[in-house]
Amino acid sequence: MHRWVNPGFLKGPCLPLYGLGLCLLHLISELSYRYICNGDLVPDYYFTFESSSVCLGSLNYWWTSLIVVLLIGVGMTLLEFIAGLIFVKGLNIKLWDYSSLKGNVMGIICPLFSAIWMVCGALYWFFIRPFILGALTFFNSNIWFITFLLGLFYGILLIDIVASVSLSIKVSGTAKKNHLVVDFEKFKLNLKSKDIKYKKNKSQFQVAVEEAASVLKNKLGQFTYDIKRHMYINNEIPAKGAAEIDETPRSKQKELKDKKDSK
Repeated sequence: MHRWVNPGFLKGPCLPLYGLGLCLLHLISELSYRYICNGDLVPDYYFTFESSSVCLGSLNYWWTSLIVVLLIGVGMTLLEFIAGLIFVKGLNIKLWDYSSLKGNVMGIICPLFSAIWMVCGALYWFFIRPFILGALTFFNSNIWFITFLLGLFYGILLIDIVASVSLSIKVSGTAKKNHLVVDFEKFKLNLKSKDIKYKKNKSQFQVAVEEAASVLKNKLGQFTYDIKRHMYINNEIPAKGAAEIDETPRSKQKELKDKKDSK
C-alpha cells in the first residue's frame, strides 16, 4: 500500500493470525526438539533459560533444524490458507491478495510467502526460541501479575473484536448481495479517507465497498469471460442479438434435434 497500514480485520494493533502463527512456531519447535533431536551439537546459548530439556529423538541439532524449518514453512502456509479461506468464502473479504505473484493459489498463498515463512521460522528456531522460553519461565514465576495484565489485555481485545466483527459482517452482507469479494484494507482506507459512518450513511458505505472490490470484481469477470468464450467456435463470443445463429454446444445440439425431427 506504500504506507504503514493495519493488515488485520481488527481496528486495534492486535493480529490474531500472527499470534496463532507464533503459537504454531512454538509448538513445532518444542515437539521437534523433544522428539526429533537427540541433544547433540546444540549451541550453548540454547541453555540460557532452559538447562534440563529432554531430547528423545535420533537426529542431531542441525538435521533437526532443517526439518523444523521445513515444517514451519508448511505449517504457516497451511494456517494462512485456512484463515484466508474463512474470510474469502465465509465473509467475501480478502485481508491480503497474492494474485499478482507467481504460483499463487486463489490469491491466498504463494511460494514466495511460503519461503518467507521458512526464513521467519529459521530466525525463530535459531535466535528467538531461547528468549521465548525465558519469557515463559518468567510468566510462570509471576503468574498473578501476568494474569492481571492478560485480563486487562483480553478485555480491550474483546471490545475490539466485537466492533471489528460488526464492521466485517456489514461489509460481508453488502459484498454477498452484490456478488463481490472485498479488499478489506482498501475498503478501510476508503472509509477513513471519506470519513463515512457506515451505520448512518448506507449508500456511501456501499460505494466504499464496491470501490474496494472493483479490482477483484474485474478479475472475476475476466475469469468468467475466459471460461464462457471457450464454449464458442474460435473462442469468440457472438454479439448480442446473434443468439440464434451462434455455434455453441447447446445450439449445435438443438440444430441436430431439429434436423432429426424434420426427417
